[in-house]
Amino acid sequence: MVKDDYMDFIDKIKELSLDKDSNRYENLKEAFKLFCLLINENKNIQETIKGKDLSIIFNLNELGTFFITIQDSYAEFGIGEFDPFDFSLTSSVEVIFKLLIGNLDPIEAFFSDLFIIKGDLYYLLEFFQIIEHIILNTLKNGQKLDLVLDSSSLKKLFDLYARGISVLEPIHIPLFFEILTVFANNNSKAKQLITGEDLVIQMNIIKVGKYFIRIVDNKFGWAIGEAPDPNIRFEMGFKTSAEIIFDTDPIDAFMKGKLKVEAKESDMFKVLILKDLTDLLLQHLNL
Repeated sequence: MVKDDYMDFIDKIKELSLDKDSNRYENLKEAFKLFCLLINENKNIQETIKGKDLSIIFNLNELGTFFITIQDSYAEFGIGEFDPFDFSLTSSVEVIFKLLIGNLDPIEAFFSDLFIIKGDLYYLLEFFQIIEHIILNTLKNGQKLDLVLDSSSLKKLFDLYARGISVLEPIHIPLFFEILTVFANNNSKAKQLITGEDLVIQMNIIKVGKYFIRIVDNKFGWAIGEAPDPNIRFEMGFKTSAEIIFDTDPIDAFMKGKLKVEAKESDMFKVLILKDLTDLLLQHLNL
């Protein structure tokens, strides 16, 4: 499929999404059919879904229930329930249209609670990879659209928790910080936790590197290096850092003498914001 043919599919679905005067139910049916046809005829998407079987339920608040199945690299669309399904996605018609035409970052939407998801989130990420392919091949003002986070990063996190934190390596620390940053800046509950906070946490991990987390102006961020005037400074070995970031209460680790801490007494318990954000993220991901 050449690029012009590829864009023809997207443009046709986009026309259906913008046509609010016609029957929205029929337009959505046609959009799903075109989406499946795009999957079946695009070689790059075929490579993405090779060897994967997916069954997806779309519960649309206004129009009812639809499904897409992908089996043996072939996508089909249907109306009504499908059982068994890998996951269900509940949202509005407008959100689904934006998703199908690549105008909505799937991870950003997922973290922002634009979807209600039931089922296996790992399969959800498989579906998101198809959407990401569409986004990265859809031009806007001559530029490719950027993703806040690619689904492969979340899949790595799922794999880590499935295998246990004993398999963690230093490279996984930036991965987790990147995921936590996107979540904290997009999820409504996470944003409530960081609203009004002004906090910098320095984490020096022996023989690995220096990282810091910054919450300023209701935004969460992280970077490699040394932060000027952090509220809290940790120094620890890699194993302890992995436990704190992925699993353990930092206060508990401090009480057990697993890390050195420099902080004002008034700032010490602010580090629990990091734990609360991590717990919220893992709860959102069912980990």
